[in-house]
Amino acid sequence: LGFLVGGRHSHLDNAGYSLDQKIRELPPPEELVEKLIKEESWRMVLNSLVICLFARGIYDVETVSEALDPLGIPVPPEELHRLGRDIYKQRYSLKIQMGFDPTELKAPRRILEVPTPHGTLEEEYFERGLKHFSNTLREWDII
Repeated sequence: LGFLVGGRHSHLDNAGYSLDQKIRELPPPEELVEKLIKEESWRMVLNSLVICLFARGIYDVETVSEALDPLGIPVPPEELHRLGRDIYKQRYSLKIQMGFDPTELKAPRRILEVPTPHGTLEEEYFERGLKHFSNTLREWDII
């Protein structure tokens, strides 16, 4: 799902691989999509500040907020999260204006054939996640 819902459809968008390494049980697809959106939104902040993503574990929201303060840029943690989400929304809004249609996303057949630590994934899992993603974009008035 990370590749499908990522802003550039890249492994660098939302760290789906990192979530894969941390989860013990496969979460409901809707929950996974929310985690992917949250992670990618935070990456929007880190990328905007030109912070290397390899250091993302060091630069949590509190650290970034504290680092900006002496520069005369007081941004509380909750504002950083809001800014990241806004950038994420703007990115998707532009993609859709340029012709991208998230409702057309489909999981590649191959992903349904390869065993994972959670067993073989079902197409319905991806369909539910993608439907939730599209519904989220609708709630934000992006589509």
